[in-house]
Amino acid sequence: MTKRKLLWIGWDGADWEHITPLLDTGQLPNLERLIDNGVMGNLATHHPVLSPMLWNTAATGKHPYKHGIHGFIEPDPVRGGARPYQSTSRSVKAIWNILSQSGFRSNVVNWWASHPAEPIDGCVVSNMLSGIRPGPNGWKWPLGFVHPEQEAEVLAQYHVLPEELTGEELLPFVPNGKEVCQDNDPRLSILANHLAEMISTQGIATAVMERSEWDFMAVYFTAIDHFCHSFMSFQPPRLPWVPEQDFELYRHVIPSVYRMSDLMLGRMMEMAGPDATIVLCSDHGFQSGALRLRENPNEPAGPAHWHRQYGIFVASGPGIKRDERVYSAALVDVCPTILTLFGLPVGQDMDGRVLTDIFEVSPTIATIPSWELDDGNGRHGLHPSNHSLEAEDLDPLMQQFVALGYVAAQGDSKEENAELAEMECKYNLARNLNSVGLYARAIPIFLDLVHRAPWESRFIIHLIRTYISANQLDNALQVTEKAYDLQTTSDPVIRLLFAEIQAAKGNREASYKELCAIEKLVYLGPGVLMQVGMCFLYLQKLTAAERIFRRVLDIHPDHAEALQGLSSVLVRKGENQLAAEAALQAVSLLHRQPIAHLNLGVALARGGDPRSAIVALETALKFQPFMPKAHRWLQIIYTSMLPDPEKAKLHGFNALQQSLKRQEVTCAENEKNAHSNCIALQLPEFPSEEQREEILASKRTVGNPQFHESGKEFVLVSGLPRSGTSAMMQMLEAGGLPTKTDGSRPADTDNPRGYFEWEPIKSICRNPAIFDEESLEQYAIKVVSPLLSYLPYQHRYKIIFMTRPISEVVASQSKMIDRLNTVGADWSDDRLERELETHRISAIKWLELHPRAEVLVVDYVELLREPDRWVRKVVDFVGPERLAQSQMMQGVLESSLHRNQSAFFGDGSPFQT
Repeated sequence: MTKRKLLWIGWDGADWEHITPLLDTGQLPNLERLIDNGVMGNLATHHPVLSPMLWNTAATGKHPYKHGIHGFIEPDPVRGGARPYQSTSRSVKAIWNILSQSGFRSNVVNWWASHPAEPIDGCVVSNMLSGIRPGPNGWKWPLGFVHPEQEAEVLAQYHVLPEELTGEELLPFVPNGKEVCQDNDPRLSILANHLAEMISTQGIATAVMERSEWDFMAVYFTAIDHFCHSFMSFQPPRLPWVPEQDFELYRHVIPSVYRMSDLMLGRMMEMAGPDATIVLCSDHGFQSGALRLRENPNEPAGPAHWHRQYGIFVASGPGIKRDERVYSAALVDVCPTILTLFGLPVGQDMDGRVLTDIFEVSPTIATIPSWELDDGNGRHGLHPSNHSLEAEDLDPLMQQFVALGYVAAQGDSKEENAELAEMECKYNLARNLNSVGLYARAIPIFLDLVHRAPWESRFIIHLIRTYISANQLDNALQVTEKAYDLQTTSDPVIRLLFAEIQAAKGNREASYKELCAIEKLVYLGPGVLMQVGMCFLYLQKLTAAERIFRRVLDIHPDHAEALQGLSSVLVRKGENQLAAEAALQAVSLLHRQPIAHLNLGVALARGGDPRSAIVALETALKFQPFMPKAHRWLQIIYTSMLPDPEKAKLHGFNALQQSLKRQEVTCAENEKNAHSNCIALQLPEFPSEEQREEILASKRTVGNPQFHESGKEFVLVSGLPRSGTSAMMQMLEAGGLPTKTDGSRPADTDNPRGYFEWEPIKSICRNPAIFDEESLEQYAIKVVSPLLSYLPYQHRYKIIFMTRPISEVVASQSKMIDRLNTVGADWSDDRLERELETHRISAIKWLELHPRAEVLVVDYVELLREPDRWVRKVVDFVGPERLAQSQMMQGVLESSLHRNQSAFFGDGSPFQT
């Protein structure tokens, strides 16, 4: 192995609040060993707190507006519609690209937006683990899943399916799992899905570690975050709305996933060896206390509201301190720190810093203007800008179904999906620009969004907030007054924004009155409270501001912004010792808080510690060079406390120059804003608040429906097209169960008795609410197999799944496509048979796992051979009350309908019509 060896493990959503109690009771021995031999601390996240953006920030050292990953999905520039963000969407190099071009061998497993796998020096397994599926001739995987491509066949074998897990393997997570009624409770299946993905990631990652030498290894686990989103509601203490029975069943899940993660960590530590450097971190924390949500907000990525400000950071290895804490680390710092560990320079265009405090000996930090300028002679492994995959395996199959007329063409929905994806990307980009103070770049994006979706209140609120931050107060007020009735609205966020506008415009009493009314609301979260506190502080209402900041800290003792706000109050009140303590605690949690460093410096100088004050004030200026007050205090220190006339003169000059510059900037801003305010904003007609809520409810489902059952049960007939589904529909109708049909496709030579189709079902992927149609459960509905995964989860289903020899299916489909003069999949018959068989196996396995679906697999050929036996099975399955005329069912079957038949049955006997 090479000298330098670094293993980077990502645990999405890991939080010290959950970990510390387990460490204290000895339940995470491997993590404890890693901490004892290294450093640990909080890792501050960035905004918006969305995992694809954050993990690419960690891997590049750059904020999302630079690296180009702006959420979960993006418009598909090749095939239309939307797709998950891909490696080709990232506009800068990741750490593995830089290491690859620098002569280091890197492996990457399951990182966000790493598909298609990049051809670096090493192995990349993309984040398309869910695309691995079983087939009749072995495992199948998405195109571009692995680099080098020849590794895919071996690594796919380490993929674990949820249905392979036994009940006993779930008991460590749900000790009383045998008491779960899976007919009504899908959560064991959800748990099995998360656990299978976790095991698959570990199996593939350790296989990659074993199969080649490596210098750098990055492995990302979704497990903790996914388990937390599904089961954190059941973590002690029990919330009032959580049923006690559910609480007792699932209260052990979260500790168990941490224990499982620790076991996997131990194996990776062993494989990496004692001389390897190991970095373990998370992108954010996860709410576990009183602030847990009852349901997710009704917006894309609504579950992100569960995420907390701080993740975890642990590092251990040669040259790293032992058994110490590290302070002020942020996710954007990880990449520069890893570059330094490899002895490589840091790009000056990176937003992160090297965490020098983790080293036993402070390293010499080299820099270069940018790693983007050096192409590494092509060794970086970035895909070319015009790189695109051929159509994924599923696309020709979907084309085949569309050509047969069984699935609606995707044109309209693709356009809609692409537009929604584009808007969400822009929304996340603008939020990220706001988070780093680039308001002028965010404003036109939010303006575009409110014109395109004036019913989205979140777009409106962010536009108002951005105008306030940019000091364009008249514009902020204009949007507020046009979108809201300020006399009647009860939205505390809008009341707060109005108060901030009034304060900034000098209407101090009106603002203070509004803030006092908002403060009396008992259901305010920390975010709104913080804004109330900052507005009180702006108005110099110090007692009220202190009261609010302490109220936030009662909820979140480690809220860095609240501690900074408290330090500002205490400095102004002259309580220097308490101010220094609050400011020091704030910067230990989140280092990039120049105001907190300034407050610390002022408090220390007043308290008689000028040398420490200098360090704090210079740190404040490092983060925010334009800060006259910091220069003035440095001038005071070098004039009267630690006399140095030259430095005093320099800081006095800087303070004066910056004060003059601020006046110039303020005048320029006032002139610019005056000009802007003379031009009326071009705003859309906003629906009323009530109308916006109605539109939102019609466009997006509120909350998470998967735990709520509708009480409806549907009888469906499914299978591959041309598998006898129409014959089964005829049987059910003859037996007394009405069939849902609209006659949109008349009978023809392929189906002489008709197709028994209901055209709207073909668009279920766009409109699952069609199952809410009144009395629909009284009918049998034909739903071909590719549409099954879109069935709404809140209903129950009895599904008769028709099978037929694949060769007959292919022959029948081919004849039908020829007659219709349409274009199907451009595959040979052999490949089409393999793909259809793979799809059918997967569909049946998925149905068998579905907690709200019962499935009866009916062999079409056997049905024709033994109609008596199969009619009895169908009646028992569907229920005799629904098939009161079962004696009529057999009469619709005719062996002459069995065309395009194979020469042999499965038992090898010749077929006789």
